Amino acid sequence: MGLAGVALPRPRLTLAHSPQSGGAYRYVHVDVFTDRRLQGNQLLVFVQPSGLDLDAMQALTRESNYSECTFVFPPEAAGTDHRVRIFTRTAETPFAGHPTLGTAFALAHAGVLKPGMTRTVFGLGVGPTNVDLDWKDGRLAFAWMTQLKPTFGKTLTDTAALAAAIGVDASAIGGPHAPQEVNCGSNFFIVPLSSRKAVDAAVLDRTKADAVFAAAGIQRRGMYVFSNERGSDNAIAYTRLLGTGGTEDPGTGSAAGPAACFMVQYRFVPPERAGSIEILQGVLVRRPCRIHANVTMTGGEVTGVKVGGGAVVVGEGTMSV
Repeated sequence: MGLAGVALPRPRLTLAHSPQSGGAYRYVHVDVFTDRRLQGNQLLVFVQPSGLDLDAMQALTRESNYSECTFVFPPEAAGTDHRVRIFTRTAETPFAGHPTLGTAFALAHAGVLKPGMTRTVFGLGVGPTNVDLDWKDGRLAFAWMTQLKPTFGKTLTDTAALAAAIGVDASAIGGPHAPQEVNCGSNFFIVPLSSRKAVDAAVLDRTKADAVFAAAGIQRRGMYVFSNERGSDNAIAYTRLLGTGGTEDPGTGSAAGPAACFMVQYRFVPPERAGSIEILQGVLVRRPCRIHANVTMTGGEVTGVKVGGGAVVVGEGTMSV
């Protein structure tokens, strides 16, 4: 495994490759939304998964104990370059942010994506997904994924009940618009908070949150909280994805897109900054993530979003099933 500052080899491979003898399947380990190893959000990308069935991919993901793993197959749909399947510890999911971007960096490391390529198209569960590629000195330096056009769902006006569900004072929730569900490929409930301190203090009470959602006719959603309070890091938004226990997700690209759309649509962020939103997540869990968003506006309304970031290769190896 490489350490910071140590160059890792860049072997070449093809994806139409039979599994290695003994059932060992090669992976590339990347940290996403960072330019430093051992920060960002962790991901294993299995670049030679031919022969693995659903149960085996699920078992390998559980074994990794990371939030997601991806498995890269030859394309299945016209207009796509690779079929990318994303698994959480419990199930396959049609879309996720850091696995999409991290897969691009793993394929670049493996020589599948070549320097100078400006775009690749992944076939995800949500459909073809464009990934734009920026190179520097022959290495992939940055990637942007185009998320689905935002869908703005139901709002929640009972801020006192919501505040109780996340353990903050009711006065901490507010701004130009009420908390709302937004979807750019995955559904999230976006909650604006007044300060970074409130973001850090938030603790989700699932029972209370479920009751708040039920009363508002909203299905259970991931709760993504943010504050636009500026700090010395100069991020436009400071965020967390609230969970009910276990490991907190340090960087959630699938939530950052909806959050950025919410911020621009309701002027938490001025329109002139819509194309350069930097989100800081993962500070409390000591895996800071820098997530970038580029929001498109048409006629004064938000119509699209790209989410981007860097990533670094930490190591690679094989797993056997």
